[in-house]
Amino acid sequence: MKGSRKRIINMALILGTLAVVLVIGISDNSIGEAWEAVKRMSLAWVILAVVCYCCYLMMDAVAIHFFLKRQGYRVSFLRLCFISVVGQYYSNITPGASGGQPMQIYYLYQDRVPTAIATSAIAMRFFCFQFMLSFFAALFWILFGGFINEHVGAQKWILIVGFCYNAVMVTLVTSLALCTPMIKKLIAFAVKIAAKFHWVKKPHELSEKANQAVEVFHDSLTSYSKRPWDMLVQLIIGGLQLIALMSVIYCIYRGLGLVEESYIHLVALHVMEFISAAYAPLPGASGASEGVFSMYFGKIFPDGYSFAALLLWRFFTYYISLIMGVVVVMIQGVREGKTFKEVTREGDQVLEASSKKES
Repeated sequence: MKGSRKRIINMALILGTLAVVLVIGISDNSIGEAWEAVKRMSLAWVILAVVCYCCYLMMDAVAIHFFLKRQGYRVSFLRLCFISVVGQYYSNITPGASGGQPMQIYYLYQDRVPTAIATSAIAMRFFCFQFMLSFFAALFWILFGGFINEHVGAQKWILIVGFCYNAVMVTLVTSLALCTPMIKKLIAFAVKIAAKFHWVKKPHELSEKANQAVEVFHDSLTSYSKRPWDMLVQLIIGGLQLIALMSVIYCIYRGLGLVEESYIHLVALHVMEFISAAYAPLPGASGASEGVFSMYFGKIFPDGYSFAALLLWRFFTYYISLIMGVVVVMIQGVREGKTFKEVTREGDQVLEASSKKES
């Protein structure tokens, strides 16, 4: 399937989910109440919600910058912010957020960062963020178990599945550092099977590249283990990045004029929503995110506010990344003398090449 066709299908799924949400809102007259609630929303809290999301993106750039600097590579912070925005954009328009990391690696390679180092930087960022997500989720469940159980209710199984999925992701990345020989054997076995069924054209080359990436990432983590403060800094950055994103819900809550719930309770519940919907395979976890939010925050926002809260939350945590992504891609195209269509076609080619390497 051509990359452009995949992009069209993904965008159709995103817009289709939004259309379904809006139709539901119109059918039960929630859309009118939502509009009235939005008109009354405090501009200061709207701005703060945007600031929180921008901080989330900036922390992503800070994490990559710190890793590259310790490895002896320098890329301007502004360029890394661009790469972070592009990464979020492609993550949110591809199933399972599969497109963001290849695009970030591609742009880092353009800045003369070796592919293996770029892959390690992105993997380290991913590991620290996922680790802190699991850490905060477990901590909040211990501290606010009663509050969380009250709002999660019978859907607790969704949260448990999310915990397990995230734990598996953290374990897999950790195994690259702690069990390198075993990982290499698994790679060799997988490539052998793929070659037997003619799923890969150059199995030997694929094995060498995969083993090289594993070695570089292993060396990076080993060097970090000798510099525990560096690892601690990366984890702190990951924690700050997570909290920045999770704080958006509090801005929306206060912006709508509500004051009953505390900041920490809303952040805790948002973490539970995030970990519950993150494993959905659709672009931007479309459908799953809206559904889980409605279930978990149904009692938080009173009648007349719930639909507005859903739309605002989805905009400030998802749709804003699509808008920002389109803008920066257009700016990049202008700087390089390319049209938006040419830049997106280039992105499609990168993702297509990445999927072929993985297969």
